[in-house]
Amino acid sequence: MAVSKSREQALVVVVQRLCTRSDEIASRAVDRYREWLVGFQQLDEAELDEARGFAQANVEAFLSGVTRNEPVSEALLASARAVGARRVHMGISFEALLRTALLWGETLWEMLLEVVEIDDPDEVEAALEIGQRAWRYIDAVANTIAHAYLDEVNHRGLLSRDLLDGLLAGRGDSENVRRIARSLHRRIGEDFIVIVARPKDTPRDDSRKPPYQDALTFDRVVTTARDVLQPGHAALLVGVRQGDVVALYPAATPLTIETVRAECSELSRRLDGAVAVGMSGWHLGRRAIATAYAEAREAVDIAVGMGIQGRAVTLDDVLVDHMVRSSPHAQRILRDTLQPLIDYDRDHRAELLPTLRAYVDSGANLTRSAAVLTVHANTVVYRLRRIATVSGRDPTLMHDLQILFLALKVQELTSSPG
Repeated sequence: MAVSKSREQALVVVVQRLCTRSDEIASRAVDRYREWLVGFQQLDEAELDEARGFAQANVEAFLSGVTRNEPVSEALLASARAVGARRVHMGISFEALLRTALLWGETLWEMLLEVVEIDDPDEVEAALEIGQRAWRYIDAVANTIAHAYLDEVNHRGLLSRDLLDGLLAGRGDSENVRRIARSLHRRIGEDFIVIVARPKDTPRDDSRKPPYQDALTFDRVVTTARDVLQPGHAALLVGVRQGDVVALYPAATPLTIETVRAECSELSRRLDGAVAVGMSGWHLGRRAIATAYAEAREAVDIAVGMGIQGRAVTLDDVLVDHMVRSSPHAQRILRDTLQPLIDYDRDHRAELLPTLRAYVDSGANLTRSAAVLTVHANTVVYRLRRIATVSGRDPTLMHDLQILFLALKVQELTSSPG
């Protein structure tokens, strides 16, 4: 249907009035974002200025297109794609992002009703025409922003990577990390154990895309880690960082360490020894994740260097390694502590060393030691006495048990295939 001359003129007049208030439309729209949309309340002033600038650019681009009857420009769509990608890293949820387009349109429509002369039929018709074109414009721009947002989320899991990087850097209590977690619908724990699994012969550089086979290796390790590592009260967070698969394991109490240790052994078993595994101790609070990550990386370095497979290298391994490296005499003394037991077992076909290991691993519990060894508890008592006689260290005395424990650790660290 052809538009009359008077209606064309009315459309130009109404558009001109709106153009003079483009900054007000943008400010009103962003104020509504902050009032009604989760995530926008936490934006800083620079981020809000960027949102206002984009809202105003849309007002001006739309009004320019209305008078010229032109489609949305490629420059504006490129800007929309950039905004969609940025909103991911600002912690704005997808639902909130879609609602910004609706609120922008509602704000434009309300301003349109304010500037139009209601008693002028041509201006009323012009307002209706502008409204119809506005929703077509909104549909085009909103779709562009939405696709850019989803592309950014899906591209190598960048949003999860931002969350992982923030936590590993010790910024777990920052508002930005909280916003990203909310947008991912992730419940983050408070206290953690960090696990690092390092696949063999894979690149340790995040800046380049790994070859196809390496990508398959990382994918297998990540998938297996998610299957095996099962924290009870909060979500496990797993990602690839600097050539390692890193898992943040929520742990309510220090007692969780033994559970995690067992699950790490299962992880190594399922991957057929194709990874070295290191784990930190238990750490209180999200800010301590950076320290836990450093511990786990040091532990996995030891696992790789000494060829340790089938279990996780833990913090006590790291401490023992530091100790024996700093003192050759300490290393010799600890090795000499076990040698009499090794010789005795060989000469008498005895099992003093396995008994000592079971006793230590069970927390010096006779009943559990006997169950592991499938012998009577009295047999364990007899063997412990024999260990004291042969080695000169009584495992029922705490100070001697500590030496025996360290000696076992040295043996584990130095006897693994390198």
